[in-house]
Amino acid sequence: MKITVLAENSVCKTNSTNIKSEHGLSLFIEFEDRKILFDTGQSDTFIKNAEKMGIDLSQVDFLIISHGHFDHGGGLKHFLRINIKAKIFMHINAAHKFYIKVFGLIPYYVGLDQKIIAQKDKLHFIDEDTQIDSKMILLEGFPDLFPQPEANKALVEKVKNRFIADKFNHELAMLLIENNEIVLFTGCSHSGIINIIEEVKLVSKTMRIKATFGGFHIYNPISNKNESPDYIDRLAEALGETDPVFYTGHCTGEKNFRYIKGGLCMKIQTMNTGEVIEV
Repeated sequence: MKITVLAENSVCKTNSTNIKSEHGLSLFIEFEDRKILFDTGQSDTFIKNAEKMGIDLSQVDFLIISHGHFDHGGGLKHFLRINIKAKIFMHINAAHKFYIKVFGLIPYYVGLDQKIIAQKDKLHFIDEDTQIDSKMILLEGFPDLFPQPEANKALVEKVKNRFIADKFNHELAMLLIENNEIVLFTGCSHSGIINIIEEVKLVSKTMRIKATFGGFHIYNPISNKNESPDYIDRLAEALGETDPVFYTGHCTGEKNFRYIKGGLCMKIQTMNTGEVIEV
């Protein structure tokens, strides 16, 4: 399985094709005969980077939008212009209106483009765990066993004329099964990466989680704040007790990544724009 990072907050150190980064995430996955795009970032940057890297996104078979935030699905309108064949999946709740409270007060829209979401004939909305084929599964609804990051509290949903806490019931995780092992894709892990792993273990039973790809949402780029040192320590300890190698970036934050890597070493790796990772 080969994963190419088409968009993420940082560019890899070996960038030789003048690719660009942005706050967001987009992964191109080649898995047996499948071509899968996991998230689109917030603009058409993922398409421009793909072109520079020799990747033809018109041939993508599946697009998965991990949750209803623009930095993961903002590029959907651009994707629809270049690809007419892909099956596009997202949670039905990803169509809701999501905001972030800037300075804790000012609501700023961070949801998906409502005009694009209205094109229901082109999208597959799911509201339960969905097996796309024998080796590709989408999960939704995650337990609350490990505390969610404090950064989640700045994110809200607009229901009618009032704002309520975002429950992140629009979040999906994707499982790809190869050689009786799982590679897990999580987007931002708003529900908590440990909670998502626990749900995967319930579904997978005896299958080992080999690797995960996604942010941990322990860094808020607007406030430039990280989670507390105590939370980071607890998270690092919990990650160390699990099986997979963690490829992370985006909302994990570079400072947090370096700190966690100090304890986990090779168990945690970058997934910066332009990197090609084989697992």
